[in-house]
Amino acid sequence: MPENERLDRRFLELINKDRPKLAYIPSASDGTRRYYREKCQYYKRYGIEDLLYFDLNREYDPAKTEELLACDAIHLSGGDPFQFLGSIRKRKFGPVLKEYLNKGGILLGISAGAIVLTPSINISHVFYRSRTDQHQAVSLVDFHFLPHWNLRQDQVDAVKKFSIDNQAMVYACQDGDGMVVHDGNIELVGNVVRIEKGKAFVNNE
Repeated sequence: MPENERLDRRFLELINKDRPKLAYIPSASDGTRRYYREKCQYYKRYGIEDLLYFDLNREYDPAKTEELLACDAIHLSGGDPFQFLGSIRKRKFGPVLKEYLNKGGILLGISAGAIVLTPSINISHVFYRSRTDQHQAVSLVDFHFLPHWNLRQDQVDAVKKFSIDNQAMVYACQDGDGMVVHDGNIELVGNVVRIEKGKAFVNNE
């Protein structure tokens, strides 16, 4: 998608490899491989043809974990953050992702795939009814992430309240915009909004 090109190019710069191997972790089992095939076609635009399918749900195969960790980057798909986190917790995969990152691996979180990497999925409760009492997420960063901001700006007051009630920093991204966290630094790509202590600050790129 053209609107994602800036982030895609930054992602490729971080990988810095001619023929990288990527892994794809779906938020829910993709039995027909419909979404996996779409992502294969997507990455082919950039010359990436090696994409490992790794399911944490119905097709979970722990024997493939070593192959997963040998990949240059792991793509965590969008979808349902409640279900995705449930699978991560069930397989005790948070520490696995953390170890992968600490050893130099690259994690690419899309929508729900980014939310589960934050301290909790509580930000999702602003828009959806909670379906779990297990809210603690992988905690690879110390802020909360809110995707699809272009569809949710009318609820900015609710997000501001969330930032106050939870003493939390929230980064809200429109589709096509995003963030890069690398070596402890946060790089904002696009018009990302930071919401903290009930106030909103816009990064106009």
